[in-house]
Amino acid sequence: MLELLAIAAFALLAAGGALYAAFVRHTLHCIIGLGVTLFGVAGIFLYLGSPFVAAMQILIYIGGVSVAMVFALMLSVSLASRVEHSRWKVVGAILAAGFFFTSMAALITSTDFPLREEPLPPDAWAVTEIGHAFLTTYNVVFIGLSLTLLLAILAAVLVAGKEVEEL
Repeated sequence: MLELLAIAAFALLAAGGALYAAFVRHTLHCIIGLGVTLFGVAGIFLYLGSPFVAAMQILIYIGGVSVAMVFALMLSVSLASRVEHSRWKVVGAILAAGFFFTSMAALITSTDFPLREEPLPPDAWAVTEIGHAFLTTYNVVFIGLSLTLLLAILAAVLVAGKEVEEL
């Protein structure tokens, strides 16, 4: 019962932060909503038995990307500025999110996920094992995560650069 409450709380954090970020008009509050969402996702990773991925979620995405976005916001515009929403943008975002959710739900329900019959050994989540797996089995995923972080930082710098040029 306690596990169910924990996963519900993390899912509520993730969904609530995403909705807050999507519908609030102040840019800094959008970034805070993103941070709350990422924290909820980190809790879900922790519940799923991936403490290393949860820690990396907090360190890289909350600590890195959110701070980079706040830094770009400080360089680019006044913190008192508001993001203007139009109805068409909101309707388009809702339709795109609905399409994405429907596609992912169909994909997940049609996939046959194998269940592990024996539990993992205790050293399966050791840092050395995770490092070895990142550099061998999951090398492409590791590079993809690294490129995602690089692109997020570059996007923050570009946003800051465009706003400074317009002033």
